[in-house]
Amino acid sequence: MAALTGLRVLDCTHVIAGAYCSMVLADLGADVVKIEPPAGETTRGHPGAAFRAFDFVNRNKRAIALDLSTERGAATLRKLAETADVFVENYRPGSLERMGLGYEQLSALNPRLIYCSVSGFGLDGPYRDRGGFDLIAQAMSGIMSFTGEDGSDIPCAAGVPLSDLNAGVFGAVGVLAALQNRHATGKGQHVETSLLESALAYTIWESGLFLTTGEVATRKGTRHRLAAPYEALKTADGHMVVGVNNQRLWGRFCEALGQPGLAEEDGFDRPNRRVKNRDALQARIESVLAGDTTANWMAKLEAKGVPAGPLNTIAQAWGDPQIKARGLLAEVAGRRFVRTPIKLHDTPVELRRGPAEVGEHTRQVLAEAGFADAEIEALIAEGAAACERKPESAE
Repeated sequence: MAALTGLRVLDCTHVIAGAYCSMVLADLGADVVKIEPPAGETTRGHPGAAFRAFDFVNRNKRAIALDLSTERGAATLRKLAETADVFVENYRPGSLERMGLGYEQLSALNPRLIYCSVSGFGLDGPYRDRGGFDLIAQAMSGIMSFTGEDGSDIPCAAGVPLSDLNAGVFGAVGVLAALQNRHATGKGQHVETSLLESALAYTIWESGLFLTTGEVATRKGTRHRLAAPYEALKTADGHMVVGVNNQRLWGRFCEALGQPGLAEEDGFDRPNRRVKNRDALQARIESVLAGDTTANWMAKLEAKGVPAGPLNTIAQAWGDPQIKARGLLAEVAGRRFVRTPIKLHDTPVELRRGPAEVGEHTRQVLAEAGFADAEIEALIAEGAAACERKPESAE
């Protein structure tokens, strides 16, 4: 049995952040019901597409299709909310309230409901009504101002949608905290987070530096702001990264390079001097690393206990023996996915089903909620609900 078995979640989300939140809950065992418009979510892509972004944040969910712009569609969702434990949404603030699906409206029907809102900027403040995307959050949080090559004036975003994914994780953590509180009080509550706050929350060192000293962080490439060498370094056949953040590791690093005298060389003998002279330090180190391959240097560094790693492509990452050993690759319904990286040893994370098609479980979920067959067919006939359409095959 999974950790969240028995928990019913209504997923009224689109794109990434909210969908990732509910997928984490689904992977932990919750019964997540994805609500989509009859035409399906835009991230499904065109029919027959080989890759659909939708699939990788919507596994382990059942799917129903409701037209929430109709009163019958919205009323159907309100009925489902009466017996749900959690409702996750990432519409613009105020949108669901206008449909009678806001927190106050659903909480009146089900006081135990935990209602999680993930938005671009939050439910209050001057930017409340703005649309938000990951790139905008990365820019406004400052992340893009200190991401990229040292000395460059070209803005650079992280290579993954970190504010979307972080918001999803923070939303899931908030839901779990609210569930614990509900055990004590019997009452649900409104949980919220935003892309902007989720991005800013990850600027740990940069915000700490500014709030403590007033210094504004600048681009450092792969370099650490407080330690050297702590960066990507070129070898004979590629790059590797090393993390030398104290004197003990510095000595071991120099021994692994076969350059023990470098540890005490003027300008490199103390942490602050290595940071100050890091350009010269990098040149010295890379002149040595050029004499051997990444794999051989990795073996030498590991023997000395120096933290290091190869700079992998995504293909190389999935071939890494540690990633294989940890079981991060999961397969279900003939598809492969990244497993949620939470290890619960007694109630493990499971992939029970792949991504559902639009409206695949409409009849099943509505019947479970007490709708008669005739009512379900009437909702489908009038367009307030929809059932599965068989996907077209790729040409």
